[in-house]
Amino acid sequence: MQPERQSRELRASRVTRRPPRLATTMMALGIIFALAYVFFLRTPPPVPMPEIQSMQGTYTWQAQAQGATGVPRETGSFSAVASGNAAGTRQPNPPPTRRDDPRPLRSTYDARSRTGLTTSTFLGRDVTRRTVGAWPPAWQVATPSPLDFQGLAAIVRAAVEDRDRSVGIKPLKDGERKVWRAAMTLDGQDIQLVVDQLTGIVVWYADGRSTFTATVDWSSPPAADESYATQAPAGQKVMTNAGGGSGYEPSPEAAGRTVGYAPLVSDLAPDGFALRAVATSDTRGAPGLWLVHDAHSMAIDPLAGQRQVAQLYTRGLSWFTVQQLGPRAAGKSVASVSDALASIAAVKLSFETTTLQYGAFAGATAYTWYETTGPTLFVSDPRHIVYVTGALTRQELITLAEGFKPLGSGASASPSPSPSPTPSP
Repeated sequence: MQPERQSRELRASRVTRRPPRLATTMMALGIIFALAYVFFLRTPPPVPMPEIQSMQGTYTWQAQAQGATGVPRETGSFSAVASGNAAGTRQPNPPPTRRDDPRPLRSTYDARSRTGLTTSTFLGRDVTRRTVGAWPPAWQVATPSPLDFQGLAAIVRAAVEDRDRSVGIKPLKDGERKVWRAAMTLDGQDIQLVVDQLTGIVVWYADGRSTFTATVDWSSPPAADESYATQAPAGQKVMTNAGGGSGYEPSPEAAGRTVGYAPLVSDLAPDGFALRAVATSDTRGAPGLWLVHDAHSMAIDPLAGQRQVAQLYTRGLSWFTVQQLGPRAAGKSVASVSDALASIAAVKLSFETTTLQYGAFAGATAYTWYETTGPTLFVSDPRHIVYVTGALTRQELITLAEGFKPLGSGASASPSPSPSPTPSP
């Protein structure tokens, strides 16, 4: 009986005991699958798409130099709505006593008529200035607001989406709201800011010399079509300025007739963005000035008389611009553009190249980097030069560029209808 019982116990142990190598192998496979899920299979949460239609609140500028840290330099209010209308006030501290001191301002803008009105007060006297036809035709006030930093907010969104380590980013909570705290060095300047994740609004900005703090009234935004008066007080003398030489056009086709070449239009703008306005102007140093922002970047000879086409796209309080030149400029500037791109590659933040796969620029190299105006794209061929900057991530820029087509080939060509006639610039 004893040998038989030992035999049964041995068989049972063989059935219940797991070979050590099998357990080790299964554990290793489990670790591999877990790592694959974390690094390859798991899709990171999408970057929130700003959909804010309006905002209002107050702001404070504070000095941070020569022992004046924390001293309010000026305070004021801001208001902006999706229609392009805006308003703001500014109260400097201390009050002005000299002619060149900052003055209290009241500034409003009406996008329908493309008219801005700014009234300043100095030693009890009001002076009003009217500006008509400035580009772009939206949010043109003479007072600060968080919209002044929308390009930096777009950089943060792009860096989060791309996991771009050239921008330091940390997600935080500001009360009940989720924000990103970001730091970057842009054109040699160290910048820090806090961006509201849901709306893309900058609520805090610092550059080592001053600090901008916005207190947004999230609970009571104005109506998206709120209007602001741009009529001067009765009996007050008003100085009127034209808006810098931009000629507004009803469509890209009309702009093409003005400049003598057919501009490109993309049919792959991100969801919600619509072409809002089209204008033409002289080169203003383009294309060199688009790449190297200094006083030495002049128009490439012989481009005198060459005009560029500018397009404004908006979605709520977000916007980007497309600027382009035609065959005459593209054919004459090949060498100069190549040299300029080579010179900025090492100094621009997050400079990258991408070969476009579709559209009019299929096979061309698109260059992207970060400017204070936002993520920026430049692409050219022998017939076209295109420069895009504003509230788009890098991936959105590439998609937009691959959607560029000549007019008449299926690309969208009409800006949103304007309820008013185009004013003279």
